Amino acid sequence: MNENYSNFSEFFEYITGLFGNNPAIFWKEKGTNGTGSNSAQTGSYTSLSGKKLKELVYHLSHSLSGFGLKPGDKAAIISESRFEWVISDFACVSNRLVSVPVYPTMTSQQIKYILEHSESKICFVSTKLMYEKVNAVFSELPHLKKIIIYNKLLNEAEHTVNFEDLIYVEIIHGKVPYDEKKADEYFEECSKKTDPEELFTIIYTSGTTGNPKGVCLSHRNVLANIKQCTDSFPVDSTDRFLSFLPLAHTYERTGGYYVPLSKGAQIYYAENIDRLAVNMTEARPTIVLAVPMLFTRIYSRVMKNIESLSGLKRFITKRALKTGMKYRTNKENILWRVADKKVFRAIREKTGGSIKFFISGGSALNKDIAEFFDSVGILILQGYGMTEASPVISVSRVDRNKFGSVGPPLEGVNVKIAADGEILVQGDNVMKGYYHNDKETHEMIADGWLHTGDIGVIDKDGFLAITDRKKTLIKTSIGKYISLTHIEDTLQRSDLIDRVITFASDDKDFVSALVVPDLDKLRETADKLKLNDLSLNELISNEEIIRTFDLEIKQFQKPLAKHERVRKFALLERPFTIEGGELTPTLKLKRKVIEEKYKDIIEGFYIS
Repeated sequence: MNENYSNFSEFFEYITGLFGNNPAIFWKEKGTNGTGSNSAQTGSYTSLSGKKLKELVYHLSHSLSGFGLKPGDKAAIISESRFEWVISDFACVSNRLVSVPVYPTMTSQQIKYILEHSESKICFVSTKLMYEKVNAVFSELPHLKKIIIYNKLLNEAEHTVNFEDLIYVEIIHGKVPYDEKKADEYFEECSKKTDPEELFTIIYTSGTTGNPKGVCLSHRNVLANIKQCTDSFPVDSTDRFLSFLPLAHTYERTGGYYVPLSKGAQIYYAENIDRLAVNMTEARPTIVLAVPMLFTRIYSRVMKNIESLSGLKRFITKRALKTGMKYRTNKENILWRVADKKVFRAIREKTGGSIKFFISGGSALNKDIAEFFDSVGILILQGYGMTEASPVISVSRVDRNKFGSVGPPLEGVNVKIAADGEILVQGDNVMKGYYHNDKETHEMIADGWLHTGDIGVIDKDGFLAITDRKKTLIKTSIGKYISLTHIEDTLQRSDLIDRVITFASDDKDFVSALVVPDLDKLRETADKLKLNDLSLNELISNEEIIRTFDLEIKQFQKPLAKHERVRKFALLERPFTIEGGELTPTLKLKRKVIEEKYKDIIEGFYIS
């Protein structure tokens, strides 16, 4: 079987042949007919083999060809991770349509912008809620012709089609009888027609400032990144991936979807973030792609459980954790092995007990938390990337890992540091450009190098470390340069703080901050101070609570230079959310939105 595929049609032929009758993807069934029609979930997983995937994609491809679409037309997909997403993706490939993945958490207006800007002709949606978001703006989208919904609707509008009808009507009524030989010929013909340089997908960056930009990735771009990943870390047909990040996230799409399929590894789709812990014990994954927030939550839960133990058990567990940290780099030591038998194995069982490694991406992973997990036998490989690089640029290796770094660049990816410290990237994985935006494209790719906007260093061993974002380096009115990212990462280590965002500028002489308290820790603090009868709004303005946070902030920012330290702050009652507009779908803070929303509070910090 030839692994040297040059486009995604060839990739699809390869992976369906690789799996054959063996299951490729697993999900919790939501209906009785395999289409997710009903909301009730069963306790077992349903699977789809490579052979069946090929059949379903074949039927959907034929149905789409009846919509009058032509190669290069755009097809949006707005859905949670589910098997219909996979079928839609590959049906777009075989029709030479350009897929436009969209986060299901986006509002109608955000969706409208992407569908309008990309000129999408059809749009796949998962649920009635997603359908209503698109349908609310359908009349304002002249290019959009059809909405295809995964969860069946009754009395749908003329421009709406049920996904299952496009597949199962073909089968039931024999409009296109499935013939394996004809299917092979069909997909082979698709492969011959597809140029590797053709546009494969447009992925809209989540946009911490202004409107999102459409990143244009060719077949060659994404396929190159898949190979760069598999050449850099071990994945094989015995692996099981648990997927919980949305497939609209290019990190999950390349690393948690195409990479495992390319090696014959199975993919289990988690039901949702709240069911992740349960799904881990069910799927028993060997590899999971995650964001740092997951590890912070697991760590907090472990620490909380330890505190709830009886006196002797708590003493033994804490002693074991100290031993684990002491012998973290020498796990053959008899003391580590005893601690492992008594404590660590039980912690690992919470992740299914079969983890080879986690990969962390999307933002910086706290070094202390990474070392904690390593001390109990759970390896986290920190990676780095951006959508414009398809997306993976570097990642730590199983046998080459330095906590605090994002590892060496992938095989086949060139990285260098510019004179001003910016990280520059070159490789087949670098995007073609931004859709309908030549100006931004030329600013982003100059002299053959992708300008990431991140500041970093490469050490003598070839490990890359991200030290800042260019845009968060601020020169204050007293002439001192500060890194807002560095300050936020420092304060974020406090258990009392859920999220923090800092502010400074050339007309301000000190740093201020907005702090979202960790609600559990806030309540614990309130109990200790005998303030448990106060409401949340009363707590965040209470002098004793504010004094507690002030002492905490002062303690954590001791390593910072004096001009970097937060001098004034305010506690917020509400967390930053995607729905509220303060977070991107990938959970990054939208600085401009937050500044505008809390303008009065921020300006109040600087009134004498």
